[in-house]
Amino acid sequence: MELRQLEYVLAVAEERHFGRAAERLHVRQQSVSEQIRRLERELGAPLFARTSRRVALTEVGEAFLPEARRTVLAARTAVEVGRRTAAAGGGEVRVGYAEDLGTRLFELAAPRLAHRDPPVRPVPVPMGTREQLRALAARRLDVGHTWQPELTGELTSLCTARERLVVVVATGDPLAAEDAVDPVALSGRPLALVPRTTNPWVHDHYVRELTARGTRVAVARQHAVRLDRLLPLVLAGTAIGLTTERAAAGVAGTGAVSRPLAGPPLLVEHRLVWRADTTDTAVLALVDVVRELVDGGALGLSAPPPP
Repeated sequence: MELRQLEYVLAVAEERHFGRAAERLHVRQQSVSEQIRRLERELGAPLFARTSRRVALTEVGEAFLPEARRTVLAARTAVEVGRRTAAAGGGEVRVGYAEDLGTRLFELAAPRLAHRDPPVRPVPVPMGTREQLRALAARRLDVGHTWQPELTGELTSLCTARERLVVVVATGDPLAAEDAVDPVALSGRPLALVPRTTNPWVHDHYVRELTARGTRVAVARQHAVRLDRLLPLVLAGTAIGLTTERAAAGVAGTGAVSRPLAGPPLLVEHRLVWRADTTDTAVLALVDVVRELVDGGALGLSAPPPP
């Protein structure tokens, strides 16, 4: 798989036409068609349904497109960072971030970093937790902001926040009448958790903590990371949701409600992650600033630590 193949896929998906995509890319239409056919052979499925009148994404194409867009964006960001760093003599930090963690870290850290001497500019790179850890290990990323990860010895981290988990159920579900849901009451009911393929450490953390609270955990066949994907499963009665208190604030008026878990809170952490052997002054400046924000309570490290 080549980066240009992904760029061709994005162009065709946006133009809905191979000829217009080729014009936009300043290449021959034959080249676009051939590169996409090669990619489809590698994937084992077509990305586009082609007719004489229109081009449409297949189901495989719909699933492939967001990841292709993310990969191309990350590659372009890397090139931009390299060029600017070469021109400016340093001072930029490539910061990966899980998009569902929110933007508060950048909102608060960027102004402080701009006033350092010399100034430091964080360059955000959207990337899942697993991808961030791989990129840090390969030195393709300077710092990561992740959901609770399991770290190798070459990486170190700082907890930036802890969030409570809550249960999301349809308003007609018997659990909706409870002020707090007994974890035992979730036994045998399908739970829509973070997919293990997305973040095995968080997935296993949820299962382990629920089991310790007496839940006989049954994982739903369909998974969900974001609330907009979780709610249809909950409203259809396919699964019970487990998500953060912050994310669950969006269920109001949807036909679903969130309820806290009874007993000790089930917590999940956000962490800033970087290489333990780094000597990069810009990276260390970012870590110092984030540590100051954490110590001052600005990043919301308000939930109690695990017992």
